[in-house]
Amino acid sequence: MDKTILTNGKLYLQYSMESDLLCLGERIRGSVFRPCLDVFTYTGLVGALKARFPCPYRSIHAAGRFLHARRELLVFSPRDRGRETSVVPLEIECLVDVQAHLYVGLNDFTATWPQQFQFRLGAMKSKGFGECRVTKLGVVKAGEPRPGRLAMRIPDEPNVLEALGIAKVEAPVLGYLFQPDRGGTGHYVRALFEGSLVVADPILLKEDQHA
Repeated sequence: MDKTILTNGKLYLQYSMESDLLCLGERIRGSVFRPCLDVFTYTGLVGALKARFPCPYRSIHAAGRFLHARRELLVFSPRDRGRETSVVPLEIECLVDVQAHLYVGLNDFTATWPQQFQFRLGAMKSKGFGECRVTKLGVVKAGEPRPGRLAMRIPDEPNVLEALGIAKVEAPVLGYLFQPDRGGTGHYVRALFEGSLVVADPILLKEDQHA
């Protein structure tokens, strides 16, 4: 079991994150357009960090908020190698010139992470998307929970809500998130989407609610 490091309350490792191209979210099966989220998902962020720091049975809880990103649309035409022709082009919405802050719960495992590292996040990784460069800014104390609108997508599970400092859910906006499992498989879990009215740590709230 992970030993949480406490100093008069819960602590987070705060990181700055930069990325040239991010494609977040899932392609609708059969669609030729792949939309991109403009918020982080807990499952995607934690899954990417677990892939970067593979250590089974050690917990990682993480949140993120975008500081700057520009939305663009790219066209990608996959090749049929057998016929040497291009198939129906796929339009990919993405975020470029991304700057963000990440917050990772501090425990005796995450405390060993390096000052700087890289990891891959989101879709289209084989096409050059998703490389994230991360630099540690320091350690910050969890804020006092207050009302606001959620700024990311988080599984509606008691252990996750508690770990991220969500004290109360007042008006949920519900949906489903894909939860990766081992071996490249996964399943969907019920989640709180952005815009949910909650009482939570300010790092999770939309900017107009965040001091």
